[in-house]
Amino acid sequence: MWGQPAKLFVGLLWMGLMLWGCPEAPEPPKSAPVDRIGAIECYVFEPDPQEYIAAPQLFPLSPEMSSAAALTALGAHLSQNYFDSDPSREAPPIRFEVLGVHLLPVSQRPYRLAVINMIDPQLEALQGFFQGSAGGQTTYYMLTATFLQPHCDPPLADGLILLHNGEEFPVFDHINLRGILTPEAIRPVVQNVLYRHRRQTPAVTG
Repeated sequence: MWGQPAKLFVGLLWMGLMLWGCPEAPEPPKSAPVDRIGAIECYVFEPDPQEYIAAPQLFPLSPEMSSAAALTALGAHLSQNYFDSDPSREAPPIRFEVLGVHLLPVSQRPYRLAVINMIDPQLEALQGFFQGSAGGQTTYYMLTATFLQPHCDPPLADGLILLHNGEEFPVFDHINLRGILTPEAIRPVVQNVLYRHRRQTPAVTG
């Protein structure tokens, strides 16, 4: 039989092997961030030949909505109010499909990168709404100001990839709809429109 020192040595050796030989327990997976838009002042606009966008109107959205649901609602508004000149049609000729909103773990909050497909089967958007410098610029700002909501902090989307019938937009001379569209590129125009609107709108007093 082993003596007491031998038993103690074997016991310590066994504990050491258990501590050193066993891999560390894996960390529990982090839960995915909940994507809710929260309380934001969302606006929609009307086209303007000089300023590109004008007449901002509040577009109520529930704070509990996901960003994908909010973008879907805004896309439906654009389809019916900007891209459809014939309200008697059963369905708008141009629609928007939110393919996804990717949450990127940046800084203190997830950044949203939205991918939206413009469904334009008859090419009415390309042949009408993007033609000419003024027309193309107006459509560019109507799309980006509506989907990005750049005046908000944080914006509704930090980046927007806009596709046309599932592919990249063609190259235009006066606007660029390729790559990632960001709020910084259009924020000054939107803020000026909202500033003028608030100055012209009388304050509601109780």
